[in-house]
Amino acid sequence: MKKRFYNQSFEKLKSAIINIDKNEIKNIYALSFWFYNEDDELHFPTIILSYNTKSNFQRNIENASDESEAKWNFAYWLQNDIEQIGGEDDKSLRKWFKESKYYYSEEENELVEDDDELFDKLCAKGEKFNKEFIELIVQISLALHNNGIIKEVFGKSIPIIIHELEYYDKPVNWTKRGNPTGIVNEFIDWVENM
Repeated sequence: MKKRFYNQSFEKLKSAIINIDKNEIKNIYALSFWFYNEDDELHFPTIILSYNTKSNFQRNIENASDESEAKWNFAYWLQNDIEQIGGEDDKSLRKWFKESKYYYSEEENELVEDDDELFDKLCAKGEKFNKEFIELIVQISLALHNNGIIKEVFGKSIPIIIHELEYYDKPVNWTKRGNPTGIVNEFIDWVENM
């Protein structure tokens, strides 16, 4: 099921990228894989694909503390969700979760409010499932580059920023590993210096 989720997710993201409006392509400088847990449920990890444009970045310089923040802080991006993988409605994610060693039932999940020990146990399982999920996302990001899809669509390699709403070591590491060497240096410099 994990492999099936990977394959379906790769194809969905690839298709979404290939079908970005051709008039926007030259204006796009980076893609976003925003990671979060739908409904704050650890068994619903989610990635939203979006992008930002040079023109939107330029418009937001006056709203940000500096040019780098306007360029790299997701808060200033277009927020133009073009595809979602994972989440509550993703059947292949549900099947993968159910067959994983981190599975827990909805019934168990509903009992956590009254049971601290169960809450800790399910959180630990959910966090491990999230870790496996994000590792697949890193692999998908790298595959989009290595298979030439990013270069083919945009005419060059552009970064895929794999992130949460906060920027810290973990998402920076995901982004580094999910992109060819060097193309995320500007983003990493911004995170390290903010």
